[in-house]
Amino acid sequence: MFNLDDLPDFVLVEILCRLPREYAVQCTCVSKRWYSLVYNPYFVGRFLRQQNDNQKPIPRPRLIFTNPEHRREFFTNPKCTSKFFSMSKQPPEPEKLKFSLRCLPCFQGPVKTEEGEPMVVGTYNDLVLCCATMHFQRDYYICNAYTKQWEALPSPPQCHEEVGVGFICDPYYKECKEDADQRKEETSTSKASFHVNTEYRYRVVRIIPESPGGSVQFKAEIFSSETGKWTETIVLCPRSFYLDVRHEGVAYNGMLYWMSSSAGSIIGLDPYSNNNVDKKYNCRFIDRPEDDQVPVTATFDLLSVCRVGGGGERLRMCQFSGNNEDGVVDQLSVWELKDAQVDNDSNWILVRRISLNRMFSQNPVIRKWRDQGCWHDEIMLLAFDPNDDDILYVDFSGHVVMFNINGEGWITCYLNTQLNYGTIQNHRRRAVFPFVIPWWPTPVTTRQKQSFNTYCWDFQVA
Repeated sequence: MFNLDDLPDFVLVEILCRLPREYAVQCTCVSKRWYSLVYNPYFVGRFLRQQNDNQKPIPRPRLIFTNPEHRREFFTNPKCTSKFFSMSKQPPEPEKLKFSLRCLPCFQGPVKTEEGEPMVVGTYNDLVLCCATMHFQRDYYICNAYTKQWEALPSPPQCHEEVGVGFICDPYYKECKEDADQRKEETSTSKASFHVNTEYRYRVVRIIPESPGGSVQFKAEIFSSETGKWTETIVLCPRSFYLDVRHEGVAYNGMLYWMSSSAGSIIGLDPYSNNNVDKKYNCRFIDRPEDDQVPVTATFDLLSVCRVGGGGERLRMCQFSGNNEDGVVDQLSVWELKDAQVDNDSNWILVRRISLNRMFSQNPVIRKWRDQGCWHDEIMLLAFDPNDDDILYVDFSGHVVMFNINGEGWITCYLNTQLNYGTIQNHRRRAVFPFVIPWWPTPVTTRQKQSFNTYCWDFQVA
């Protein structure tokens, strides 16, 4: 009788790498041999090459929304088959997901604590950083929400009521740049090669808030995936700042950025930069944008990375301001960081300025929400669309609204979430994060990384 286990490894790899991703991942449960084969870098490289040869589309991220009143529930915006949803139709229901974090101990069961429910504090592709509580954070987990593999991080050195958390990770694989450039110049039949980074690393950074008066230094606790340990350090900042812990850290160009306050300045930390002689981490301070058309009392909100034309990424920040005599917030300005390498006020460029009053007046349903109360106290910016830099998601009076900043704030869609999404008071922290399942899932557990820690190959097939 024929048995697959009688096949040599290289033949079995050629068979398994042609399976769909979900079935290939399930093969790891067949036996120890299959587990070792599937998580071997050679197999991953062959699988990626197969996806490329079959012209599989590159996976695109989606925004995952957390229900602020029930943080174990997640939904996403409905898939749009036409350009935009019609505002004249009934608002679509949020699309339910198979996305779940119930594999983690902190997401199992309805238990609530005084420190709050569990929450997502950071993502990178299919990796999710979670914490068991919103306040007094201590128990962190790294999880692959697709494969359900996870591991608990050791407890940080100290427990604080509020911290600013950031998560940054190396890519697990990438197409070799030389081959990518060559294929752009040659025909579409040119072959691709991929580099699998079996020694990929990640960092979890906790910034401890200083006194309200601000400081030129701050304490940071940094977890390294290489050592499996936390370290405490004092980071010197070029300027005095005050950290706003409501904003999680944003990973951009190899650094983590936080809004220092609602005044609009941001601080950046490179968590990989302590390999220099003095073992100090690089920190940078970027001042707020200068704008003569808005009062100094204008506040800043939402530091976010979005994908712009050509596939690149940009760091954006939004600003609320008033333009009438009573000072009511009526304008939204979107700013974009031009050059992450130059520390001066000219870093920011104005992308768009929109009238909020005009924007919300366009839709009768949303106008009704606005007229029911002090709407300027019931608005929170959630995120830019990860695939369209013109689309901004807003929480307005407990409803998720999507609008186009490139069309004078033309509202394109709103989700029917008023029964279960909650209100702005529930948003102690933002409850939206990007998530994407790449061609091959990112390994999580130490056991997996150790099983192929001695390999780091480039894969090419002539």
